[in-house]
Amino acid sequence: MKSIIATTCIAFMITSLMTACNHEKETVQAEPQKKVESTLSPSEKQERLEMEQLENGTMSYRKSVKGGDYGISVLNGTYEEANESSGTIKAQVKVENVHDDGTGVDLSPLKFWVENEKTHQKFIGKALPNETQKFKNLPQGQSMVFDVSFLIKDVKELEDFYLYIDSQNDPFDNTHWKLDNLASTQN
Repeated sequence: MKSIIATTCIAFMITSLMTACNHEKETVQAEPQKKVESTLSPSEKQERLEMEQLENGTMSYRKSVKGGDYGISVLNGTYEEANESSGTIKAQVKVENVHDDGTGVDLSPLKFWVENEKTHQKFIGKALPNETQKFKNLPQGQSMVFDVSFLIKDVKELEDFYLYIDSQNDPFDNTHWKLDNLASTQN
């Protein structure tokens, strides 16, 4: 009987040691995976960054979002300095009527604003369509490109601005575009 108890105790101790050693081995194996991430090629890093941005709703130029009424993409953004402390951001926006029932869509319910992600300052924009009639009734399957203008008072952190577009008719759930290279377009 004593030998069975002794054998059981020894077996329990060996099993415990093997489990502990196996746990340490798993921990050590997790660290090389981090090294693999740091050796990603630039294109893989860019792809990963784009995936992270899409997960939190951030789009880049020429990336589009589609709702029930509109297909929207931001083609580019520029900054024009008015004086030392203010200027104008202009974003070129492309909107497509994505209805499949032949009806036209009114673009006037679209609301535009830019927000500085660091300071949380918001500036409301104004659409500047070239064709007012087409803006009020965009035919099915057609698209329209127009500028949206934002008067900006604090221009210190132009690299932190994001463009938001939304409509009560066709909500886009916090989708926004990073306005890249605004600082490089200053006069």
